Amino acid sequence: MQNFGVYSRLSFYLASRNLTRHYAKSLLAVVIGMLTVILLVIYAGNIESTRNQLLSLPEAMEVTGRINNLEGSQDTGLAIKEKTIDGIIASEEVTDRVFSVQLRAGFGEFTPEEWEGNLNYFAAGINDIAAVSGLKQEEIQFLDQEDESVFGSHEASCVMDAAMMEENGLELGDEVTLTFFYYRYGDGLSSGHEIFIDPLVAGKKYRIVGVMDIKEYLGSFVEPGILLPFENVRDIYHEAGIEFKADAASFRVRDPFRLNECKNDMHDIGLLPVARDAEYQYDGNALTIRDDIFINAAENLRETMAILMGMLPFIIVIIVFVGYLCSYLLIQGRKAEYATMRSVGTGWGYCFFLLLLEHVLLEILACAAVSLPLLLSGGVSGIVLLFADAVFMLSFIAGSAGALWSFHSLSVMEVLSAGE
Repeated sequence: MQNFGVYSRLSFYLASRNLTRHYAKSLLAVVIGMLTVILLVIYAGNIESTRNQLLSLPEAMEVTGRINNLEGSQDTGLAIKEKTIDGIIASEEVTDRVFSVQLRAGFGEFTPEEWEGNLNYFAAGINDIAAVSGLKQEEIQFLDQEDESVFGSHEASCVMDAAMMEENGLELGDEVTLTFFYYRYGDGLSSGHEIFIDPLVAGKKYRIVGVMDIKEYLGSFVEPGILLPFENVRDIYHEAGIEFKADAASFRVRDPFRLNECKNDMHDIGLLPVARDAEYQYDGNALTIRDDIFINAAENLRETMAILMGMLPFIIVIIVFVGYLCSYLLIQGRKAEYATMRSVGTGWGYCFFLLLLEHVLLEILACAAVSLPLLLSGGVSGIVLLFADAVFMLSFIAGSAGALWSFHSLSVMEVLSAGE
């Protein structure tokens, strides 16, 4: 072990001395190495940038799905079966689910025969304010300790339009009695495409927990004046023994890279692809997934990544060749030095090692001259620098070793007798 340490220090000293003696060639080798490392850093940076873009694509470019009727002409005012809603809720492939169900409402308790003059308002059961297109969070004022999470509950609570509350002399925290009718859609057969308004529940008490003032309603249905928790409305349907059907449903694909698995989930719960030549119906049994832009972007990034990675073998071959050529030119004129070392009994292996060590030191210096400033400045990530330096060192050393191997067939006697 002690002899190894002595030989290591001696080898390092001899290599350093030789580099100093041939400083012009050494400087040229460092400059060539630095230029090569810079090009590799740019190349590796492009790979990392493309990879990061691909990984962040789901956040930058969401993929959403929406329930339609079979011919795809309508995505609100539908009759979406409860099992479809439950299937979307149960699916692990989707998130940010948004549901709504439209109702007609009136204050107080009245019989179905008394609906005329009493059924004056539009209501909606929602699980998220996103179900009301154009409604913003800041346009709702909640009671203390209440927030939009109320829409995800089963509570008998509601949010009312400010003008409606003023018209009826209501304030936040008041309890109101409401009667609801629901929309029943014709099946397109015996009832054609008619829309019926049937009684749902009479005299249901609700606490007003929020007041809203929508500045710009963007929905295609009539603007609702009363917002109720979606699950609460569903409970009312169940209590009345009426088959529950939602009016609209949408979601965001949790992981767009698992788009096929998501589509399989939706197919399993009975959703079909849109068929433009289908007969017009109100049934919400088809699915539209807006994935074209995401797919095109992902394919472009994957193609770019494939091209960049496909270039790596050619880049390695080029660096090996540059390493070979650079080393070959640098050792020209040093044949006499090599022959002298061999003539005094220095083994071929040690001579090869010593010359290779010189090139390794030059390559390390080239890597440090480029990588350290970039690392300290934070302009390039450590992974990029590590990749660039590793490819450079391994490839350049392989090329240098190939050039130095040519000394193995060199005749010591011919070199010395030629006076070199």
